[in-house]
Amino acid sequence: MTARYLRWLLKPFFLAGATAHDVLHALDVRPDDSRWTYTWSSTNEIRHVPGWVRHRLESWTGHDGRVRPLPSHRAAADTAQRRAAQEARKHEWRARAVATGIVDASAPWVGQPDAANPPAAAQTSTGAGAVERGVALARRLLQARGLPMISPFSRSRWPRSI
Repeated sequence: MTARYLRWLLKPFFLAGATAHDVLHALDVRPDDSRWTYTWSSTNEIRHVPGWVRHRLESWTGHDGRVRPLPSHRAAADTAQRRAAQEARKHEWRARAVATGIVDASAPWVGQPDAANPPAAAQTSTGAGAVERGVALARRLLQARGLPMISPFSRSRWPRSI
């Protein structure tokens, strides 16, 4: 089978956003997650490779010719659903914190920045000042509980051989 013919067979999959891993998965696994059985010992026993590829990939296409959701599509949908749930929980926790008076309602936060004062790079969790603020917060929390601040850069009392 030529590369051009293989590209022609796989074109609907790549237009649907499939990855090479998705195509290999589609050749080995059915859409219901059951595996195709192999009745030969080597690929030399397959009489017509393009027909074999077309037959395996037909189970992943619907009657209208559209490709069914592939593993990467499912993973992306699961990730989007998980992130939406996390965002909803973040808003719920923020509303509870404001309702109980733990957090000031007018204070900007990562999930909803203040429109008049947009967050600068140093105010975001990936900014340069985020590490210093995090260390300062951890230090205050530990001191409030009477616990010592242990730094990974402090000298350990244990020998290095352990």
